[in-house]
Amino acid sequence: MRKMKTHWVAGLYPLNDEDVDAIAVDIKANGQRLPILTLKDGSIVDGRNRYLACEKLGIEPVTKCIENGKAFSDQELIDLARSYNKKRRQLSKMQSACIAALEWKILHPEENRGGDRTRKNKSAKMHFCDFAATNHGVGERYAKQALAVANWDMDRLQIAKENPRGLADAYEDYQAALSEKKLKARREKILQEHEDIFDRYQSGQLSLEEAVTLANDRNKERDEKEQARKGQAERVVRSINDFIAIEGTPTALKDALEMGLMTDKQLIEYKERAAKVLAAI
Repeated sequence: MRKMKTHWVAGLYPLNDEDVDAIAVDIKANGQRLPILTLKDGSIVDGRNRYLACEKLGIEPVTKCIENGKAFSDQELIDLARSYNKKRRQLSKMQSACIAALEWKILHPEENRGGDRTRKNKSAKMHFCDFAATNHGVGERYAKQALAVANWDMDRLQIAKENPRGLADAYEDYQAALSEKKLKARREKILQEHEDIFDRYQSGQLSLEEAVTLANDRNKERDEKEQARKGQAERVVRSINDFIAIEGTPTALKDALEMGLMTDKQLIEYKERAAKVLAAI
């Protein structure tokens, strides 16, 4: 039996082992009634399950070349694949969203964010959410999740399309990877405040965790010193304000002497010390 390769457009849709088994049973009983559709180079554009069923049975598959003259464009191939698969496949909305994202990345590889809704000529570069809704009946939530996974890891999206709920797991993996990336960026930003620690991390002398712990300890020590410095400054400001307030209570010192709160000798010492402090400021 000849080996046949699969065209990328056929790979947009999931394979199903149960379908292959059922088709093999049908072909064995009734023969292969639907041909496998190919291009001139022999690659399969529709009929992978039929090919695998024939391979399982060990019989030569019936094929039909659909390419006549001019080669198909990517858009035409995608349209053909949609037409063939929509007629006989029951796909979940998540699977449809994955397929829409795979198509989008082929047709618009430069569009990472799904196109621009503000463009006047919207037909030339349709927004991905509109694209997914129009061609696959997919809502905005799943469309955005599928495009996010596509921009992150196309191989992960290919895996996701094989499972009716595969997009949920893939999007969760994407969010975890994004969180880890952001966390690592924040950690490296902390390290860049300490060039010596960052250099040791970059050279492999310290792991990221060790470097961050060292930087955090250093930051904590710095913050504690800064807090003590601030507290001391605040106390000085309060003391100066209290000192200035004496001017508004000229009898307070006399009252303090009469009440025995301080002695004449202490008052003289305070005045001398205050004069020295003021002279030093």
